[in-house]
Amino acid sequence: MSDENFAIDDTLDTENAEAIGSSRARRGISERLAKLLMLIAIGIVAVLLSITISFLTYRYMDRGNRSRQFPVLSENYTTEVPDYFTWDFLTGEGYDLRAQTADVEQYTVSAKIKLGYDSERYKDLSAELTTKNDALMDTIRFYFSTRTREQLNDEIAVKNELMSKINSLLSRGEVEQILFLQYQIIGI
Repeated sequence: MSDENFAIDDTLDTENAEAIGSSRARRGISERLAKLLMLIAIGIVAVLLSITISFLTYRYMDRGNRSRQFPVLSENYTTEVPDYFTWDFLTGEGYDLRAQTADVEQYTVSAKIKLGYDSERYKDLSAELTTKNDALMDTIRFYFSTRTREQLNDEIAVKNELMSKINSLLSRGEVEQILFLQYQIIGI
């Protein structure tokens, strides 16, 4: 009888072992499936979270600019620069002026200058510029000789100051544009 118990116990143990092994195999598949589903869920949550953060950041950064339309310019608005008649100082290329600066270590200013004005408004200005050519050249050369290199580096300021000095000499009109075809400050 004791032998039969062992035999029965062995058969029960083998049946239990097979049942336990098959349930573990089934449980292993379900554990793997659960881990896979959990990883997919974490990925979906991460994507949704990054989209939400991106959307809120964009809205926060863009809150000052609500209008997405470009302003419409009126038809009356024009950006054309008026065409000026240019006076060339004796030659077609412009007058090549050379002057020394007021620096302790002097520099040479070399400039080719043209003056622009409205020939329809100031019809007699060309004749006045021709007659006052020497006075204009002296004024321009004197202007450069009383300035330092640092003061002459700003071309816009130089043009504005020269324009006011030249216009103070003229009585039949005014120069509205100064063109530098060449403008160099050269060290000696």
